[in-house]
Amino acid sequence: MRIYALSMWAFLALLTASFSSKAKVTWQTISPEIQFLQQQASLRFYDSNQILIEGKTCALMFDASGDFAAVEQLAQRLKKRLKTPLCYLVASHYHDDHLLGLAVLQATFPDAKLIVHQQLANEFTHYQKALNDKLDGYEKSIELSYQRLASQPQEQQAVWREKLSLAKQRLFRWRELTLNPPAIRIAKETHLDLGDYPITVMPYQAHTHGDLVLTADHGRVLLGGDITDWLPYPGHGQIDNWLAALTEIQQNSAITTILPGHGAQLTPAELNQPKTFLSAILTLANAQPEKPIGELIPLFPEQIKQDYHLDEVGQRAFVMFLEAGLKQAKSSK
Repeated sequence: MRIYALSMWAFLALLTASFSSKAKVTWQTISPEIQFLQQQASLRFYDSNQILIEGKTCALMFDASGDFAAVEQLAQRLKKRLKTPLCYLVASHYHDDHLLGLAVLQATFPDAKLIVHQQLANEFTHYQKALNDKLDGYEKSIELSYQRLASQPQEQQAVWREKLSLAKQRLFRWRELTLNPPAIRIAKETHLDLGDYPITVMPYQAHTHGDLVLTADHGRVLLGGDITDWLPYPGHGQIDNWLAALTEIQQNSAITTILPGHGAQLTPAELNQPKTFLSAILTLANAQPEKPIGELIPLFPEQIKQDYHLDEVGQRAFVMFLEAGLKQAKSSK
């Protein structure tokens, strides 16, 4: 989910990235079967983590980056790395940095079955349009960048012409993408087997109205999507349900490791942080329902603010997420 607008040239740098080591996600081995692809820190609120699970007969990818160039690089790496077919693609929810990149993986692995929440499946035609809208945005950005090219220093123009040419080539390729409909719709707890490796997929309505989480490694590892983010985005969520979901996860004594949609892995105890943030939003919105958002933000508990003021990116995200959460809490009344 995008939380702030990139400048035109920053956007093109992302679109045309050559995937130096600086731009790569970090691959972390959680168990012999599970790889956690953690997004770089500077993009941790802009783009998502992904998780790869590979059993003896099947592999599964949980979420995909919203950066299509990154997903193309990932697809090529998977083709070389996987010892088994990629059988399943799981979208934790509908936000574009989790769902739309799966179209790239579908093009590379056409036999992989897409798994989504039942509610997301019911609205699936909207997300093909969202894919087209995203590509339209890329095209407009490229066109505008060509118009601005003449204003750049002469020594930079050749570099940016090359970047724009690459961006156009990629856009032409991505225009062929289709987000194929889901093969499996999750409305209740569902069990799958990747080859002597059982997993469980569970539906929630928390961060959005159609979230999925997944447990693996005999229930010890939870793939929590954005439900379990340390700094949660509550702009589309059902906060009461969300708090109940976090409590339910914490009460599951089997879980030891949580892989969130954004940021570093967590322990169940560390879910107290998003619970505190979400609870404080509800408390503040309920206590002063007539106050406008701008007057509520300064009243938010200072200690919770300090917990999130780690760097510039985190501070910017905190303010935006707090505002979105207060709006959601007030509109849900």
